[in-house]
Amino acid sequence: MTLSDVSLIGKKILVGIIITLVPFIIIVGGLSLTQKLLQGDNSKPQQTTVKAIKASKS
Repeated sequence: MTLSDVSLIGKKILVGIIITLVPFIIIVGGLSLTQKLLQGDNSKPQQTTVKAIKASKS
């Protein structure tokens, strides 16, 4: 094997890794963005409710 063959194999491996990682990064980014957008609606402080207690007649 010549240096040219090794260089070609290295380039093909690098292209394969990039082709594999790009869709993974896009999917993970989309999922995290979706999660952030859905949790953004819940960031408002929740209003606490106070339950009235009726006094019993004795």
